[in-house]
Amino acid sequence: MNEIVNTETAETAGEMKTANTLSEMKIEEIKHVIEKIRPYLPSQLFEKIIREKGESEIGIRRVRLTVFFSHLKNFSYISSRLEGEVAAEFLNFYLNSMSRIVSRWNGTLDKFMGDSVMVFFGDPEFTSDEDHALRCVLMAIEMREKMKEFRKKWYDMGYQEPLASQMGIATGYCTAGNFGSPERMNYTAIGTPVNLASRLAMAVDTDEIFISHETWGYVKEKIVCTPPEKLHLKGFDHELLAHRVLYPQEEKSAILSMKDEPKGINIKIDSSKISKDEVISIIDELYAKSERE
Repeated sequence: MNEIVNTETAETAGEMKTANTLSEMKIEEIKHVIEKIRPYLPSQLFEKIIREKGESEIGIRRVRLTVFFSHLKNFSYISSRLEGEVAAEFLNFYLNSMSRIVSRWNGTLDKFMGDSVMVFFGDPEFTSDEDHALRCVLMAIEMREKMKEFRKKWYDMGYQEPLASQMGIATGYCTAGNFGSPERMNYTAIGTPVNLASRLAMAVDTDEIFISHETWGYVKEKIVCTPPEKLHLKGFDHELLAHRVLYPQEEKSAILSMKDEPKGINIKIDSSKISKDEVISIIDELYAKSERE
């Protein structure tokens, strides 16, 4: 009788051990699949789904966002003169570097569209309009500085037409959430600020950042910008105000370069030699003079 009981106990223990092994293998398999899926979703959305175990539905809602767009100037033309593999290497290197900067500032990387990048702040995690706008502008400034480093590197490698970026930022109400069908969903944002950010990026000079007047209202105490410029942008039936981003207020010194060909302005100012107020006064005077002329 004891032998029968012991045999049954051993068989049960063996079955449990096998079941546990299979469960562990299944868990590892699921983890592997999740890690494969991770790059295809914005990191904040991925973390939200994992954290809440899929219990909260990502619906469609109206929310105030600060939206960022960047384009690579003349990328189609430059890439047409490169071998396909070289062009792909350039683009992937650029996008990978920009993605890391987006992550550092906790932006939601919406999508890559060829050489364009779309990022927004304010969803799925909301802090404040001021925080979203400031982090977005600081992210853009870091991207601008990184592009200058890359351009020197590419030039030293022998590429005589290195890439340059244009960036635009706008703040306002968007519709954000899941769009698509049950078979294929896309988490994104649509609305006027999205269109405006894209148009601002296409309107600004290379290595510069245009921000909408509304965005400027949130960051003006911490970011030094040019006076507002009146723009006629495609898709908008009225003039819009935009500001060029110069540098953060806390920056101690910098060689400020400004080039605005339509207004005939091309200057360099060593801001370590004069106060920020004097820098702004000089810029204001130059823009006022260009308006009078």
